Amino acid sequence: MKHTVVIPLYNKEAFIYDTIRSLAFQEKKASQIIIVDDFSTDQSMFLLKDALAFFAPQFLLTEVEIIELKENKGPGHARNIGMELATGDLISFLDADDCYTSSCLKEVGLIMEQENIDVLVLGILLIPSNYYLPNISSFKKEMTSLSNELFLIPNILHTISSPDFIMGVGSNVVIRKKHLENIRYETNVSLNEGIDFWYRVLKSLKEPKIALLNKVCIEVREVEGSLSRIKYSNWKELKIPVTIERYHKSENKYDQQLMGMLSQRWLEHAMERLPSWYQKMLFLTNHSKSLIRNWYYFKKRPN
Repeated sequence: MKHTVVIPLYNKEAFIYDTIRSLAFQEKKASQIIIVDDFSTDQSMFLLKDALAFFAPQFLLTEVEIIELKENKGPGHARNIGMELATGDLISFLDADDCYTSSCLKEVGLIMEQENIDVLVLGILLIPSNYYLPNISSFKKEMTSLSNELFLIPNILHTISSPDFIMGVGSNVVIRKKHLENIRYETNVSLNEGIDFWYRVLKSLKEPKIALLNKVCIEVREVEGSLSRIKYSNWKELKIPVTIERYHKSENKYDQQLMGMLSQRWLEHAMERLPSWYQKMLFLTNHSKSLIRNWYYFKKRPN
């Protein structure tokens, strides 16, 4: 199966060389690599081209395309452009500061072809903390084991709302491209755009076969400047997650369960990233109605 890897790139000069190297030494190479530079202002483009030139012998059978945008519009917009240009049977998104393990693409291709998988979620290792995700202990009973490392997820719309299930973090999803015809990332969104995108994709599929490969497939850099780790000076800067805005009036139980889980993550993010107790109290006061409602959804999720 042909595999397209889309890389959104923005100011990752310290990491892009390693990301390209991880693709150069895959046991099975990607058929296509699309790098979409989101108007980087550092040396990312220079180092990207240097890495591609250095590893050119490893990419002889890979179509490599670089798109240089003239305006910064965020990673969702960059991924959307990559999707439009993708020609592979499979598509995945690799962040420009992360790396695939050397066997990742080969193993993913074999599993998805042999088991007829539509969507495969991959395990990730956070660097430098060496913390592995996901921790499957709390939702293992929601899955069916195919091997020691491979699990089917029969009801993904339920499992995705488990606090310990990770989908969209580190772009840890591979999907058959045919399932992405009509769904795109929200643009200009700074928090939870990944899980919002994948949830909408999953809701659009009819009787999909979803699986989790529970092993380290991606090394994800814990970069302080990333959107999920940014510091805020004022509570108003912390926008309501797009999924909560999208489904806040929904009566669908899966929408509500997801809002409940994301609301808890949003609250934890605010308490960690806001600068003072005064700002934290303003956040709590102004979002109290939504937080209380979604806490109820979170608590009533069946385990």
